[in-house]
Amino acid sequence: MRRTGFLSLSLSLAALPVLVVAPSGTAAGDGALTVTAPATGSVHRAGASVFVTWRNTTGQELDMWLVHGGDGRVIRLAAKLSGAAEGESATVLPTVVNGDGYAIELAARAGGARAYSGSFAVAPQLRAAR
Repeated sequence: MRRTGFLSLSLSLAALPVLVVAPSGTAAGDGALTVTAPATGSVHRAGASVFVTWRNTTGQELDMWLVHGGDGRVIRLAAKLSGAAEGESATVLPTVVNGDGYAIELAARAGGARAYSGSFAVAPQLRAAR
């Protein structure tokens, strides 16, 4: 019987990591962790604060990331956020490429649970008046 290598190729593909991107339009989570703000379709300026709220029944501390569409994680915005059942944080958005398709990702530090805000846009940073 001749071997074709098909099985080894399919097993190799199964070992590849899966890229998880924020869904367009709605907030998503696994039920144990949910991002409730920022709102889908909102616009936030680079260099300004964005208000993030969430529900967390994992009891684990969280890390907060800015993600962008298929690019994945752009930058970590906060680390070791409280493992309390509800949380909130005001964080400054870094200067990034302006446009749509950004989201906030919250990820449990011990792994497993993660959730995304709805998709929002980043607008140019305001220039200081002279």
